[in-house]
Amino acid sequence: NGLGALNTVPVEGWVQLVAFIGAHEILVKPRANGLGAYDFGFGSELLEGADEAEIQRRQTSERNNGRLAMVAILGMLWQDGTFGISPFALMRETGLWGPNIDFIIKDIPMCAGGSMCAVNPAGTRVARSAIALHAEATEEPRMSLALPYLKYPEQLDGWVGGEKGFDPMNITMALPVYWCREAELKHGRVCMLATVGWIATDSGLRFAGDMFQNVSTIEAHSKMVEAGVMAPFLAAVGVVELYGGWLTINGFEERIKRDAGDFFIGKQVLPKDPEQERLMRLKEIENGRLAMLAFSGICTQAVLFKSTWPFM
Repeated sequence: NGLGALNTVPVEGWVQLVAFIGAHEILVKPRANGLGAYDFGFGSELLEGADEAEIQRRQTSERNNGRLAMVAILGMLWQDGTFGISPFALMRETGLWGPNIDFIIKDIPMCAGGSMCAVNPAGTRVARSAIALHAEATEEPRMSLALPYLKYPEQLDGWVGGEKGFDPMNITMALPVYWCREAELKHGRVCMLATVGWIATDSGLRFAGDMFQNVSTIEAHSKMVEAGVMAPFLAAVGVVELYGGWLTINGFEERIKRDAGDFFIGKQVLPKDPEQERLMRLKEIENGRLAMLAFSGICTQAVLFKSTWPFM
């Protein structure tokens, strides 16, 4: 049953299925004078004679049912792939609430010890309790140093750069800090390189080759697309992204020993003293944050006013 049925289809069966779907996609066209490009004549004739309000109601019902069906089939596929049993059989074995799926939320900080996630309480297998969002305070709350009117995000403890507690949108309450730090370091590093590259280009530095000459920084992307440079460039970036994604997933799941953002390049130059190493990591994060703001400002200034660095 379920996904296991795919293994029972022979090769000739897949060929027939692909051929049938391909023929339908190529040969079946919207009917002439129909309701639109979506009208293939399969049941839409039932709408003939209905007034506009009724047609709109029926089409809305179809769209809503289709959206619900898409979500439903995704859920059924996930359930079958995760537990290997049909929904009704799973319900008979584990009850109405189903098996324990706390593993799905175990890495989300807001679900680890408090907030709004439903968890499996001790002492019962199927019962669920919603944790109160506003528990009675037993001590003075710890406030953020960056935003003294907000509570300190406790999940940032132990992370370099999190000492000031700046997370006004509570992003790290919904997402694991490991992933947030990975994204922050990647974007910060890219923007540091981009800022230096933009200033260098505006200052007149160019690669060798006629295609790189007499091209402004704003025009560079379009000109490189026209010259055919972007395809190999994106391929190289794609290789790096695939490697980075593999490192991130395995590091997050602790299959390998890896800090967020660590590509195992350059760690040899870090100070041996733990405190000095922490300061170096902090400098990278803060410079990256500054570069993200700087690069956004550079792009905006250059495009709006058609000017070059230093924009004076």
